[in-house]
Amino acid sequence: MKILFERFLIFFITGLLLNGCNTTGKIEKPIESYQSNILLEPSVINLSFEAGISDIQNAINKAFTGLIYEDNSLEDNGGDNLMIKAWKNGNILLAAKENVLIYKIPLKIWIKAGFKKNVLGYSVSDFRELEAALTLNFRTEIILLPNWSIQTLTSGTDYKWTKEPSVKVGGMNIPFTFVADILLKQNLKTISKGIDESLKAWLDFKPYANEAWEILNSPVVLNETNKIWLQVVPSGLYASPFQSSGNRIHFSAGLQSVITSGVGSFPENPEKTTSLPLPPLNVTDQISDLTVINAMIALPFDELNAYASVYVKGQNFTQGKRSVKVEDIKLYGSNGLMVAEVRLSGSYKGSVYFRGIPEFRESDSTLILRQFDFDIKTRNMLIKSVNWLYQDGFRTMIGNRMKWPLSADLKKLSSGINKNLNSWPLAPGLELKGNMGKLTYNEMVIRENGIEVYLTAEGKLAIYFRAMKN
Repeated sequence: MKILFERFLIFFITGLLLNGCNTTGKIEKPIESYQSNILLEPSVINLSFEAGISDIQNAINKAFTGLIYEDNSLEDNGGDNLMIKAWKNGNILLAAKENVLIYKIPLKIWIKAGFKKNVLGYSVSDFRELEAALTLNFRTEIILLPNWSIQTLTSGTDYKWTKEPSVKVGGMNIPFTFVADILLKQNLKTISKGIDESLKAWLDFKPYANEAWEILNSPVVLNETNKIWLQVVPSGLYASPFQSSGNRIHFSAGLQSVITSGVGSFPENPEKTTSLPLPPLNVTDQISDLTVINAMIALPFDELNAYASVYVKGQNFTQGKRSVKVEDIKLYGSNGLMVAEVRLSGSYKGSVYFRGIPEFRESDSTLILRQFDFDIKTRNMLIKSVNWLYQDGFRTMIGNRMKWPLSADLKKLSSGINKNLNSWPLAPGLELKGNMGKLTYNEMVIRENGIEVYLTAEGKLAIYFRAMKN
């Protein structure tokens, strides 16, 4: 009987120690695990290249100055008894229609013409020199090629005399309108080649595209102070044929990509592709102008812990004569759930673990933990050993404080992106412009460094390439 009483006393004292003051318990910590990257919806950034007709006209006029054609032989071309020199006679005028450029090239012409014959063993000749003026008309079709170069097809169309030559040679009044035909036929290649070379140099936008490709493969910092960034992971390029409108020539292209923007720490980019060459263009007439921006708010665990500590750390929970004080809180991920490790002192010394499903509450733009409760191993231990702590009051006290308002971050992200996208110079001749609509919640991921809240917004985003003046 004495032995039974002693055993009962030992069990009773042990129970007091477990459920009374200054109890200490060790609860197994839920294993840490994190989610991998999510597949984001790709969309299209519009790439717009444009050049002023007047700028191209100026470039071509610089390329053609002074004497542009010369035939100094009377014997060539089958002995045509004709010598011609042609100078540019005023500015070349340029117009555009769809993908065709139309030129008017004014020329001043010097002509030496006549005849040379052998009559009865004597050489008889009569030559005259005169001046005239005409306008040659050319057209250039511009074709965009998959390798980002352009093909120009320039051809002469017709001409118009502005000062028609006519002279009497050997008693005959000879009109020299045929001279224009000779100029068109013989000078066509020379002028066409010059036009083509000038246009290709002026409309060479591949260096701009390469520069944009390099820039867009790394996060673009829109606002250094608030850490607002934009990241593009390109996957394909599309382009429409050249067109003209008003006084500009342009073409549109589409950069298919996953676009992510966010506020917080700049993302690491393991898929950085700046070492890859600029991909070929898929030339098509149909390119969507809708851009889906996958906005992301990065919430590092350090910031989540700091915010939670303000409202949880130092809080006391009392149940009868027993009480605990929250000394610290630490958040991390486990199997798609958020775990809150709460370290206690007082009647219970040690850590207890809560878990919940992170959720974005759109009504007030707040991150909450849905189905917040004790982790199963914590619950089992408390039920067996520290039942007084396994009460709704303690769980509710902690759960009510597991809220992180994001409205300020969302406002900062939305306004910051739209403000910067109004006009963002990436490089000389390269400008990013666009706008973003209202952000709507899409998905949430628990990563090793914290929580990423993904939102989407439809809008338009374009990169403008502007031809630089020489």
